[in-house]
Amino acid sequence: MLEGKNLGSPEEFWKYFQAISQIPRCSGKEEHIREYIKNEVDRFGFENQIDAAGNLIVNIPSNDPNVHLMILQSHMDMVCEKNENVAHNFSQDPLKLKTVEVADETWVTAEGTSLGADNGVGLALSLALMEKIYEKELQFDNINIRIIFTVNEEAGLTGALHIDKELIDGDYLINLDCMEADSIIIGSTDCRYTVINIKIKRDTNIQSDEVLVPVKVYVKGLLGGHSGIDIDKGRANAIKLVVEVLKKIDREMGLYLESVEGGESFNAIPREASASFYVNEKNLDKLKTFLTQTAERFKKRYEGFEEDIKIIYKELQKNSPKYEVFQKEIQTKILNILYLLPFGPIYWHPHLENLVHTSTNLGTLETKKNKIQIEMYHRSFDQQNILEISTGIDSLLELSNMRYKINEAGEFGVWNPEINTEFLKFSQNIYKTLYDKEPEIRSVHAVLECGIFKNKCPNLEIITMGPTIEACHSPDEKLNVNSVEKSWNFLKTLLKEIR
Repeated sequence: MLEGKNLGSPEEFWKYFQAISQIPRCSGKEEHIREYIKNEVDRFGFENQIDAAGNLIVNIPSNDPNVHLMILQSHMDMVCEKNENVAHNFSQDPLKLKTVEVADETWVTAEGTSLGADNGVGLALSLALMEKIYEKELQFDNINIRIIFTVNEEAGLTGALHIDKELIDGDYLINLDCMEADSIIIGSTDCRYTVINIKIKRDTNIQSDEVLVPVKVYVKGLLGGHSGIDIDKGRANAIKLVVEVLKKIDREMGLYLESVEGGESFNAIPREASASFYVNEKNLDKLKTFLTQTAERFKKRYEGFEEDIKIIYKELQKNSPKYEVFQKEIQTKILNILYLLPFGPIYWHPHLENLVHTSTNLGTLETKKNKIQIEMYHRSFDQQNILEISTGIDSLLELSNMRYKINEAGEFGVWNPEINTEFLKFSQNIYKTLYDKEPEIRSVHAVLECGIFKNKCPNLEIITMGPTIEACHSPDEKLNVNSVEKSWNFLKTLLKEIR
């Protein structure tokens, strides 16, 4: 808990960030956090409304209706990730916040779960700003302010997609969903969300003289992270690793696959995966040796990127006289498909240095009784490249001659960088005046709601800003304490000086 800790200014930010962390707000379940924010807004006496999509819109007019309209925007939901051994129910349990010291810097993180700083920082900054306006500690006669809290950004951007164009038809928009306090973001990718369902057939009887033993193998200890921003950091994908393990076991000693699972969210790099299968009892020692050697190979392969890769072996009890394993031909095809599905950067940006242009994430894998389900997430600054990835996946599945179905959604709009807008130049000057250095102006390999807003209102001038967050979308997510005050001062000064 953060109570009693002096984390710097503004105190209101930390009060609200703590309060927000006590309220469950996974994507699609924002009703409680929206109610909390609305109650605060009603206490402040600001005009507000909830639109048909579930977004909360707050208006704080100046005394002059003819001044510019400044929109501040953040999303209410968070990516809910936890370590497998952590008992946490995201639908009802509060997050357990704590501070940690890393390289002489203080950070706030959560115990065993994602922190929700993405985009809890935007909510807390907005609430702190409103409270200071209410308390008359801040006053903005130079602009009309509209604060928009959107729903379901992390799982489909539906709040931004369905918001009425008139509500975002302002002069300027500041999206508070940045992850680096020294940066101003001016561009982001488009995306496509893909769900693949592949029919499987099972054998309930295995004709074999072998004594078969049920085992479960886990791949754990990976860093995971944001499947856009962290996709170029050389991190392993637990699903890809467990599939590689299964293919080698099948080739060298044979196995009968019962299930394979991995990942918790389509837009996070999978940190953990597992598989349940049967092997010949005579091969157990060989299997254990193989897993130990494979773990060492993985550690060597990802040296400098992944420091804690583990392969864990567990013998299971057979609870039923019947087997429920994949038919052998199906098993081979499924493992081949999973082995060949793409993951990671596909192309690098031709003009912006060290920026991924196109990528894909193999995010989740689930085995059900008669099918397996795969979730993937593709990002690109070019919609044609996203189409090419989808076409390649469809071609692979078609070659397998399996029965499958693909459902897709996305292509909401690329946010193309505009480097010559007056709002960007003004923001750069404010930052330089405050901190005696230039901010980094960049685009990100991530999907922001700004692309949708820009498509709806082409004349809207947009930037993204906010405190520094690391390891987003993972239980290692952490918020840099000093960067909060820095971002706060930047935001309030920008609002005060804009004309």
